[in-house]
Amino acid sequence: MKKLIFPIAVLLAAVSCNDRAPVVQDTIPYVKQIAVDTAGTFSLVRHYRAGGTKGSIALIGEPEECLLLSRAFLTADEVDNIDGKAAPDRLPDFAGETFDVLLDDYNAPYLRLVSASRDTLREVAVRNAVMALDTVAFSDASDRSSRLRKNGAKVFVLASSLLSGYGRFDIDTLFKMAGREALILSSEEALVGSAVQSGIKHAAVWAPAEAGKAYFSYAADRIDLTVITPEGGDIRTAFRNLLRQYRQRKPNTVLDAVLLDSFTADMDELAAEVEHIHRQITEEDMSFDSMLAVGFRFLEPTSCLTNACYRLLREKNLFTHNIAYPSARYFQTEESMDGEYVPVEVSLDYLARRFGGMNTPAVSHEDNYIYVPDYD
Repeated sequence: MKKLIFPIAVLLAAVSCNDRAPVVQDTIPYVKQIAVDTAGTFSLVRHYRAGGTKGSIALIGEPEECLLLSRAFLTADEVDNIDGKAAPDRLPDFAGETFDVLLDDYNAPYLRLVSASRDTLREVAVRNAVMALDTVAFSDASDRSSRLRKNGAKVFVLASSLLSGYGRFDIDTLFKMAGREALILSSEEALVGSAVQSGIKHAAVWAPAEAGKAYFSYAADRIDLTVITPEGGDIRTAFRNLLRQYRQRKPNTVLDAVLLDSFTADMDELAAEVEHIHRQITEEDMSFDSMLAVGFRFLEPTSCLTNACYRLLREKNLFTHNIAYPSARYFQTEESMDGEYVPVEVSLDYLARRFGGMNTPAVSHEDNYIYVPDYD
């Protein structure tokens, strides 16, 4: 135990010297365990980003959200690749980049873990980050001799606000103890950042109550957030229930936006319901219409995350600058023979059979892991 005193003391001193808020939360035992094993995983963490621009962008989270997010990253064309301005240039924004998509099937759904033990989800977050950083994967969970090589992550994208809200502190702490700064992006950080940048002052967060702390940690005094978990048989009914709850909790407050903690929300249906409210057919419609600001909008995490990741790579000069289409490899967490969960590489054919073609990126090369957008 004495071996831990020095690294943790150094961590706290480093945080203080950088004029950041001191760490007041204790990390989980698993992080302390890694810090003691200096010849094993901790050595891997110490060499983070040693390869410069060569690492992958790791997308980590529950399977469906990661598949949808990977499709967005592989097809994104929102900026000019030369000057970074917001103008499509018919070239993928992440040209030449490699994505390692970690579909955490073993631990999903995360909401179940929060109900059981919050520290469990914290450990899952750290284990998944270490898995993404490692260069080892498997073709068969039951056969440890089926080892594969993969890229180590240079950027971690946490698709789940629950995974980030409960475990990001511990990932960050582990890397700081090794003298490294982990480049982490999360859905709630991207959503709040986009809202602030857009000048939004009052927003409702459509999310599970358990995800609230993740959003509030980024809001600070920059934006007034209200986390609401509406009920409803369909998305339009649920949206109306959200407005009712917001009106009750924030009377006489104009709502600028709704931040959607979802990669699957039907944006067309939500837009149609807003248009219906604007027509003021009923008394409740009139009441709701008076609540919605001019320019009211929905923000969803997919575009916010792709934009945030592009800006981060540009700011840190981490683009590979390879002349190639972006590529992705998919890994599913499965239980090994010794009871641990490990990353097992899976094909797009397997994912299409399991999840359906809608959520899996299309391929037009023989290589299952290369996506070629159709710009015609």
